[in-house]
Amino acid sequence: MPIKIKIPPFTPEEEKKPIQASVSLKISKTLGGNILINDHKYLDIVISPAENKILTMPKPYVEKDVFELQRDFMYDLFKGGVTNRMVPEGGMGFGIVETTYPKEAEVDTLQSLLFRISEYFQHLDESSRTGEEYDKFIEDRFVDPNEEDSTRYGEIPQYEDTPAGRENHADSTYTFAGYGYYY
Repeated sequence: MPIKIKIPPFTPEEEKKPIQASVSLKISKTLGGNILINDHKYLDIVISPAENKILTMPKPYVEKDVFELQRDFMYDLFKGGVTNRMVPEGGMGFGIVETTYPKEAEVDTLQSLLFRISEYFQHLDESSRTGEEYDKFIEDRFVDPNEEDSTRYGEIPQYEDTPAGRENHADSTYTFAGYGYYY
């Protein structure tokens, strides 16, 4: 039995392209070859290069509904041209949302996906930082008000003690009926 060996035609080495962008993500790789991204506060993101899938799942003990976050993340990937579908699918477990990305393209699809995810997190960090600053401002305003926004104790009477407060006071005979339940 003869052995046939094919030798590909000689091509000069391609020029190395300069680095166009670099990303900074908290990534770990599993033994199965999946990529885990841990940058999000409420979501775990899993990229499965073997199946060309992106999975998002809530982190353990998150006391928040994360479906809107998952939907926004998947929609951002779709608008960035990285995924195939605008509407993600439910995964094999509760709270898992998944979608696919193309296997082949003119550029490396996994690198494009990681770059788009990095861009999403940068935008998310900016908007969440603004929200956190606003929440801190509101909290500080109520907990530690300045002189202009505060009054001394007793300087302003309670609303119920004013004539308008007495006028709006409901008749107590209709407020409680039966065994003290509020109707």
